[in-house]
Amino acid sequence: MNKLFSYLVVLSVGVFFTACGGSSAKIVIPSYTAPKEAAKIAKIETKDEFISDTAYLALWINPEVQNAQETNPQIANMLIESVKAKLTETNFIALDPLGGDDGVALNMSVSNYEYKDNGEKLSLSLEVTFTLERGAEEFLVKKYATRSNRQSKDKTKLPTQNELASQAVDKLVRYFISDISPLKTNQLREFKETPKGLEVVIPYAKSKNYKGAIKAMNRYKGEKDMNYYYNLAVLYEAEASVTENLKLLKRSEYNYEQAMALGGHKDPVVISAKTRFDKFYELLGKTKLQRDSNQALVNDRNSMLGSSDDEYE
Repeated sequence: MNKLFSYLVVLSVGVFFTACGGSSAKIVIPSYTAPKEAAKIAKIETKDEFISDTAYLALWINPEVQNAQETNPQIANMLIESVKAKLTETNFIALDPLGGDDGVALNMSVSNYEYKDNGEKLSLSLEVTFTLERGAEEFLVKKYATRSNRQSKDKTKLPTQNELASQAVDKLVRYFISDISPLKTNQLREFKETPKGLEVVIPYAKSKNYKGAIKAMNRYKGEKDMNYYYNLAVLYEAEASVTENLKLLKRSEYNYEQAMALGGHKDPVVISAKTRFDKFYELLGKTKLQRDSNQALVNDRNSMLGSSDDEYE
């Protein structure tokens, strides 16, 4: 096998291509991580027949971040904005702008903050406690800590204190949100060898033209073996992961199953990809259903925020 070319992970929802051997290739596709504290999600559920027939997931953010002003005045706003950004990645949990005694509140407290500037060396330590509570019950308390070090003889290349703090905040918030909600991530998929007549598929994948690759595969009149169905499954999954289209994921599932039936159940590459696909399919389905339920709350809150008091008198 030729030397495996190194690859760069793309942080956006795009993909990249890397050659591996003769005609095989790898792509990175968007996916979701499963929440680590899944058992606690039931505590966030709210049922209100006046808003929705199904339970919605929502929380409101307490704007008073304890101990923030004593450390760095910007930390409170950084934490609040980072939580909003991470939650709206998937909208599995909605942000309730009004809150209320019967709602779920997110309280945050800066447990430790230390910044040192020694000229050519900078260091910042941050510890934050995240608490979810409903009424007087604190049902989830998580504490995370991180430390960043930077050094350079050229001080102009060093980040500012707030830049370091912002990076630390985003890291800790991501830790917390990944405990209670799916988050977007990237996963690697590897193509199997493509037969003569399908040489265009890999270049199409490289240019993110999944539709073109899928059309080429579907027009193919040659033998349709395990490799064929597996590669087609990966292409459908890649297109579906970008568009979050469940119908395309269903087609991907069919082709994965065909590949498994034709020997894929003995192939480590196929088994690994199918396992990760199954988890993503389940997570995306649950997330889309939950978004629909949460939208009822969002609509209710928007109508209240846009109404004047005399409408109810």
